[in-house]
Amino acid sequence: MGRREDSKAAIGAIHRHVDSITDICYMSQGQIEENGDNDTLIGALQKNKLAYPIDGVAGYQLHGKVRGLFDHVTRRHRYRESHGRLAGLLDDLDNAIVSYRHAKLKVNSDTDYMLSEVREVVMDIMDTLSDTVEMFANVVNDEFSVVTDVNERIRQTKRCLSDISKINTIFESLGIDKMSQWVDIDLSLEQLLMKVLKAHVDACLNDLSASSRKLNAMLAKLITSKQHQKNNRIIDAFSGKFRKDPGYRPSIESLENVPDCFAMAEALQLGSFPNIESQRDEQTLIQLAQDALLRTEFKPVQSPDTDTSPTINSLDNEEDEVIDPFVEYVELFFDALLAENGPDVLSALKAYELLEVDGEVEDWLMTVSNYYETQKKVVDPIWRLKETVEVEMPYAGTFYVSNMTFIRRGNSE
Repeated sequence: MGRREDSKAAIGAIHRHVDSITDICYMSQGQIEENGDNDTLIGALQKNKLAYPIDGVAGYQLHGKVRGLFDHVTRRHRYRESHGRLAGLLDDLDNAIVSYRHAKLKVNSDTDYMLSEVREVVMDIMDTLSDTVEMFANVVNDEFSVVTDVNERIRQTKRCLSDISKINTIFESLGIDKMSQWVDIDLSLEQLLMKVLKAHVDACLNDLSASSRKLNAMLAKLITSKQHQKNNRIIDAFSGKFRKDPGYRPSIESLENVPDCFAMAEALQLGSFPNIESQRDEQTLIQLAQDALLRTEFKPVQSPDTDTSPTINSLDNEEDEVIDPFVEYVELFFDALLAENGPDVLSALKAYELLEVDGEVEDWLMTVSNYYETQKKVVDPIWRLKETVEVEMPYAGTFYVSNMTFIRRGNSE
């Protein structure tokens, strides 16, 4: 009787304070302010485990089950990804069926109880699927009307489509073969799974597919709207500028000294295809063709069979590969690093000065750094890299490496 009395007390607390709880659900996102007017409400909800205090915040939080109940009866569905919850329920169903089969093999076991567990999980799957279908239908009909930013609406629409795709993938594995494996020869499971659950799953997945098609249409519309929004912003910017300053004209000097990044235009190749099926422009096309032939110089094409050019055998010719001295000096530097009897300290800057490298010191250090990254696995066990770093002002966070020193591991320098 304890459970029945507890449930009556909880429903009674919700019934007595239904107006306040409704405002808390939909106006305060479930948060209850701790003041004198709410003391009775907080006491009743806490007594029935329907609210709990929030650490670090003055106030209480309404339990999610209460909010879920109000969302369900008012058909208010906030978007939540459902594929993980459905996958977990399918695992629960698999475990419940295994337990039910083990119970049937034992004498004096509670088979009815285990079958009720299977039935409960099946009902949970059906309820979750129904809620998911209603949630996506609400998303399609609402079209995220609360959100005004186009990029955010595109992101949420893609998230919904991804969730539907994952749900379809989950239930693709729940086919006839899988259900037949669960049912075997059990008539109770056959009625529950093959008829009740399978029919509900098929109907819900068809509704989800319809929502997916509508969401794809919404996504295409939003992408087009985003492009139009970009063009409208450009038009509004020019309109505002000319409205504020009707006499505004771009400076001639700015057109004469165009930055390099904008001076990359080239001539457009214009062309068209005439309608040769129509006789309306026949005379014009004949005249254009004749003019083109007169301006075209005739060049006879020599047949490959009449080509008398001598054949040259180039297989015996050998060409030595020319290595850039800059790269050769870098390879010499790393040969010294990997030599067994080399020094304990090697400086890239000193090597640059001793070798008299023909190039900038920054290029030299950059090349040494690239070689070090490619041979890091070989060099690191032997050498420890020390970089001389300076802060390049006025840009905080920009560092200038002026030297790279390799110190042999075990050396105290």
